[in-house]
Amino acid sequence: MSGPLEGYRVVELTSTVSGPFAGMMLSDQGADVIKVEPPGIGDLARFMGTTRSGMAAMFSVLNRNKRSVVLDFKENKDFEILKSLLETADVLIENYRPGVVKKVGLDYESIIKINPNIIYTSISGYGQSGPYINRRVYDPLIQATAGAAASQNADNPEYYKTIVFDKVTGLTAAQSISTALLHRERTGEGQYLPISMLDSALYYIWPDVMWSKTWLGEGIDYKPDLFESFPLFKAKDKPISVIVVADNDFKNFCEVIGCKLYEEEKYATFEQRILNKETLLTDVGKYIEDKEADVLCDELDKLGIPVASINQLDEIHEDPQVLEQKSLIEADHPVGGKMRMPKPPFNFIDQNDFPKSHAPTLGQHNREVLSELGVDEGDITRMEEREKANKEIIEGMLLADVANASRE
Repeated sequence: MSGPLEGYRVVELTSTVSGPFAGMMLSDQGADVIKVEPPGIGDLARFMGTTRSGMAAMFSVLNRNKRSVVLDFKENKDFEILKSLLETADVLIENYRPGVVKKVGLDYESIIKINPNIIYTSISGYGQSGPYINRRVYDPLIQATAGAAASQNADNPEYYKTIVFDKVTGLTAAQSISTALLHRERTGEGQYLPISMLDSALYYIWPDVMWSKTWLGEGIDYKPDLFESFPLFKAKDKPISVIVVADNDFKNFCEVIGCKLYEEEKYATFEQRILNKETLLTDVGKYIEDKEADVLCDELDKLGIPVASINQLDEIHEDPQVLEQKSLIEADHPVGGKMRMPKPPFNFIDQNDFPKSHAPTLGQHNREVLSELGVDEGDITRMEEREKANKEIIEGMLLADVANASRE
């Protein structure tokens, strides 16, 4: 898959989501992303969530268009091969816990001795310093610290039902890397990019979630939180989202559903409707509970009222707009079989069909990549034999787990 980053090489020493998400974006934009995994099980995401034929769905989406190489950093020969690979890299992405890369000799100061112009990107949970530096980090913990959980419900905090800040951090890292590459083109300088999930989360939620916490001091004209402005109304077959910020939109909405709620004082203005949101939901519900959602959406849309019906997860691929935009594609993974996933939301000049390649099996490209580096045939064979033995061990463990589960 060609793209504006064709010719750039990214070495990805990452696992699970945030780092792989950044690598996915860069590979979708044409970069040669080489995913270096540890022997045995590789990236833990290979075993997370829904699977088929040993391929996890999330892993298969996040690691498309990449090449997989297995290296054991504890072995001197493998470590030397990694350094040879990094000599050829434009970008390194790592998401080890702070301090780990220094212990194994892969910190920025060590790597710039062999590749002074590299863009070295460190993704972490809470950053490279501070009292939380050694904490194990998962997305829900960042949601807790950054205020996202409290923003959902201050009295009974709730998580977003998505690992939003893992992915936001990946987006932030990919954009920062692209800018750093532009800077290097202009100046010849590489650089170190420490990117934390906490900083990315605060950067992401602040404009709207924190608009009542942004101004400091006196003379502040407070308004209701933005996310209180978007009620969901239940039609006959499914809920709909109607954005009735403008008073005239609310009046027109009421006329379509056959009521005069707009004449009531408690619903006369946007601020009043937010203050009385709970009764508004009940009162409107009485008038739309017998109306088909799609029919109602069409009527409101004709009046220019912002509206959408709520798609269930198994309906998204049938949405007419998704179909028209070809937002989702179906493809055949060579191991996992037929799959559906989103195409990149960008399409650059002269970019070929998507995807270029599917998520690789563990170590699938060892011979290919190591041959490009000029690694000795004996070492390549040694590593292939090691991974063959590791695969047999893992498969044996999985079969034993299945047998034990069936007996229970």
